[in-house]
Amino acid sequence: MESFDSSAPRPLAHIPSIPIFDPLEFNRSLPSSQYTLIKTDDLRIMYKEIGRVQAYLHNLIKHGDDAPSLVIDDSKQAKPPAVERVPPEILSMIFEQAVPPQTDDENPRETHHLAEILLPGQICRLWREAAITTPSLWSSIYFNFSFPQSSVEKMVDIATTCIARAKSYPLSVCLWTQSDTELTQYRPIIAVLLAHSHQWDNFIIECPGGLRKNAHEEIQGATGRLLMLRRLKIPCRNIEDWGSFDTFLISPKLRIVHLRNYGVEPWHEIGQFPILPWRQLQQITFAGYVADALELLRMSPSLQVFKASVVGHSEGLHHVHHAFLLEVSVESIEDGAASELFGAVTLPALSSLSYAGEEFPRDAITSFVQRSKIEQSLHTFSLALYERRDTPLIPSSNITECLERMPCLSQLSLHDLSKRYTDTGPFHSGDISSICELLEPRPILPKLKRFSITGPPQMSCVYLALMVKARWRHAAGGLVRIESVEINYSRAMRTCEIIHDSDPCSH
Repeated sequence: MESFDSSAPRPLAHIPSIPIFDPLEFNRSLPSSQYTLIKTDDLRIMYKEIGRVQAYLHNLIKHGDDAPSLVIDDSKQAKPPAVERVPPEILSMIFEQAVPPQTDDENPRETHHLAEILLPGQICRLWREAAITTPSLWSSIYFNFSFPQSSVEKMVDIATTCIARAKSYPLSVCLWTQSDTELTQYRPIIAVLLAHSHQWDNFIIECPGGLRKNAHEEIQGATGRLLMLRRLKIPCRNIEDWGSFDTFLISPKLRIVHLRNYGVEPWHEIGQFPILPWRQLQQITFAGYVADALELLRMSPSLQVFKASVVGHSEGLHHVHHAFLLEVSVESIEDGAASELFGAVTLPALSSLSYAGEEFPRDAITSFVQRSKIEQSLHTFSLALYERRDTPLIPSSNITECLERMPCLSQLSLHDLSKRYTDTGPFHSGDISSICELLEPRPILPKLKRFSITGPPQMSCVYLALMVKARWRHAAGGLVRIESVEINYSRAMRTCEIIHDSDPCSH
């Protein structure tokens, strides 16, 4: 029998490894990677305690009565709070969900103020350390160049700190300025940003009136270094020679651009367009003339999404046939502009169409759908009609006749706060809800699943409820049951999710 005073400790028992159990099935279970992080940290604490107990037992066997002096009194040790037992990786994930990085938002948020960057001592140490070591939290940089020049030094400190903490994470940079702002005074900030232009993922210059002449030269230092740039938004006014502005031509990952040329000379008339890698672009948002919009479509054969706010009238527009465009959104800033655009394009792959304007170009949209032969492939249609003083009266059948050309729609959105419809009835007074009255008794849009309607505060939902109930009762007759109905008033919203095995919503 081995003596108690043996110098070589022996294992008291074999402790098998504890497997990581599969994530529990909740309504929204954690991703396996996050669940593993939590369980791994729990196991680390567990094995640490097991090791401490093993060490004590070995000492008890070896030292006998002297062992109690080696016992650690747990009652004198304060147990760490639960927040301190959360792995830092999980804290980083929580912070990223609360403050997502700037990517595709139309209106970038303002970069952290200096006080926020310093992270004052009132913040929990663990939270502060986790925040500082989470690169995505510092990857969005927004500067307002309308501030006094005295703030330039602070801006440089903020930019330097944010970029250092972002490490190699892709950067989103937004610069806001006025048209009369001289950018030369902000060169120290621009220099810091240009030094990391190889990390730019999203670059935006917001300038309502357009940049000063030759101001684009301030960012030409990024030429040839934009290997990660994916999204671009720049003002396109006051550029005398587009041939000298090729900063973004070599951007192999550029896919999304926002351009504006409204109120100045049309590009197609001067024969100059921004120098960009057009053939690789997948999404363009453009505000300007119809003829320029058509030329952008022609230059971008890989385009999948096109959003245009159009003005102007032209004669002899060249027709454009685009084989790959999937989604189109058109806003008519001037009456007739959208009709000209719809009349000059053929889009056989289109599945989503949106229109917004003061008038409804029924004939132009109907002809466009028929010409493109997308009656069976168009799945989403959104219509928003704006109010104006002399809103023309129309019958709601103008809209339903257009919808009849889109029998495979599964999603429909209607927005109109005016009372332009000549329909009469006990439950509506000429508002957009009259559309529902015409949809209810007729098998229009048999595949409709999601429906959204926005109207004035006095809009009645009676016809909408009748339409939903009718489609539930006649579901076996070829009409798909509506799954979701969203009712919006001017300042309120009510959403109803309809479950297939329950009664339809009545509001």
